[in-house]
Amino acid sequence: MKYILPINVMIMVMILPTGCKKDEFNWGENVGNITYSGNVVFLGDKELASLKEVTANRIVFTDKAGEIEKITEMSILVVGVSQKTPYGLLRKVNSIQASGTEIVITTTDALLADAIKEGTIQFQKKLLEKDFRLKSKTDGVLVKGPDKSFDGLAVTLDNFEIFTNGTKIARLNGAIGISPEIDITIIIKSNKLIGINLVTTLNKIDEVTVSSNGGFSGSKEIIAAEFIHSPVIIDSLVFVPEVTISCGFDGTISGEVTSGVRQDRVITSKMSYLNSKWDEEPLTQTVSFDFTKPQITENSDLEIFSGPEINILLFGVPVQDIKATGFYSLEAEKTSSPFWKLYIGSDGYNKVKANILGFNDDHSLNMTIKASEISNANSK
Repeated sequence: MKYILPINVMIMVMILPTGCKKDEFNWGENVGNITYSGNVVFLGDKELASLKEVTANRIVFTDKAGEIEKITEMSILVVGVSQKTPYGLLRKVNSIQASGTEIVITTTDALLADAIKEGTIQFQKKLLEKDFRLKSKTDGVLVKGPDKSFDGLAVTLDNFEIFTNGTKIARLNGAIGISPEIDITIIIKSNKLIGINLVTTLNKIDEVTVSSNGGFSGSKEIIAAEFIHSPVIIDSLVFVPEVTISCGFDGTISGEVTSGVRQDRVITSKMSYLNSKWDEEPLTQTVSFDFTKPQITENSDLEIFSGPEINILLFGVPVQDIKATGFYSLEAEKTSSPFWKLYIGSDGYNKVKANILGFNDDHSLNMTIKASEISNANSK
């Protein structure tokens, strides 16, 4: 009997290391460059075939197909793309109830670091026209332009009305194009976001002519067209870029006008996050331009603007928001010499959105390019 206790102790010692190794092995699931947390449940085609309803805080399945039966109140759901989930979903489970043959799951939005234990996420892509589909457009906008050497998104303005008051009408003609290159790197360790690096390059065309049969004033911005990119799936993460192209005017002109400017710009912005601190590099840009001599006889303080807003969505939640609006100003005063001056510039920002990343606030990099004079009435 005196040997029983040591033998039991030896058996326990032999069992314990084996158990530790098993727990360590099951700590998560590797998908590409990412290790997901052990409580993540992936829902793909098989499970989504049973999906009946999706709202902001509820998911309903018709049965427990595939991985659905593994869902608990501790689960994080990584949901793929389907007709009912065009952006995928990242949800935290609050409760599970059976209602007849249906499974009703109440949820809240999850953070990226709730789902990912370790890994590096990299979204690196040039966004091309062929990968987008049109969501909406306004009258006076043609989606297919004549210049197909440009592989990004482009719209043509064809007598696009920006002002109407009785018989007075102001219209825009020309083309607006954007070819974005997006590079987002996100690093997560021990369920904590520790690093972000963003490099964004925008190849832009803003070619806009304004013409009016009389004076007009005010401020107006119009969405010309909206586009949505096909889903980009990286290690089970669902990215969907969306682009909105807008144009408009701001200011006053006292009489008839015809004035047109083309700007071709390449703008690159860089920013990074490490050790709880943001760092930014100076904005770099190149520009070439052309214009037609303004036909104007009255005073003017008028700005014409156009350009894109690009949203990069991760599981339907904005993670990056970029706006780059090119503008030109026509300033004219009958008592001055020179009578008129033309200026070009660009406004905008590159913004990292807080929600899915778990930050308290968004972080924004200013992308304003100061206006510069390109011509005047005395120029040759």
